[in-house]
Amino acid sequence: MKASRKELFYERISNDWERMINNVETQKRLRVIFEELLAGVPLKGKRFLDVGCGLGYFSQRAANLGAKVIGVDIGKKLIEKAKQRVPKGKFFIASASDLPFKNESFDIVLCTEVIEHVDNQRKVLSEIFRVLKKGGVFAITTPNRIYRPIFEFLGLVGIRPYNGNEKWIFPWKLKGVLKTKGSIVKEKYFNFIYPTNFLDFFERFIFLKYFMINQGYLVKKIRDK
Repeated sequence: MKASRKELFYERISNDWERMINNVETQKRLRVIFEELLAGVPLKGKRFLDVGCGLGYFSQRAANLGAKVIGVDIGKKLIEKAKQRVPKGKFFIASASDLPFKNESFDIVLCTEVIEHVDNQRKVLSEIFRVLKKGGVFAITTPNRIYRPIFEFLGLVGIRPYNGNEKWIFPWKLKGVLKTKGSIVKEKYFNFIYPTNFLDFFERFIFLKYFMINQGYLVKKIRDK
């Protein structure tokens, strides 16, 4: 399946992405995913698929925890960088909408800050649950759509130069889709107003959950879809 120009945005900036990346935000997501969403989920020896692996930061953490890591991304340069970061992993150029794996091939699937950049989100989710084993878990994070106008403004004034897909999703809408695929066993809403550790204090207030920039879920596949 051929990727669109918008989907290939990160491939085009691959040489500069590491310099442009918000390291605080990346480190926060690593903690949220591996210390909260996947807390208690054994990774050692498990087949772990990183969908939209990018530069390989999350694949690296999974590999360090003993997982058998496989990553896919649509960008050749990104795959090369992920291979360099995780020599023991296996990485393939592939679209999230057309995963080159057999049904029920993985124990754990991760898709972090990727679903908003694809053309066909429902197709991607269907592919993820197709390759996920029954009883396996899927961890996903993505931005909250209520913040999209703010980030669009930042793009217009040049603070956030970006011309890829911006298909952000409201939390309640994404949860509705995920519930058709499996059982949501954990939810995490994080990064209040701006991704900085100073504002993490506000994440404890449940009534503010839909006012966080990011949403994250752990979903268990309980049936075939």
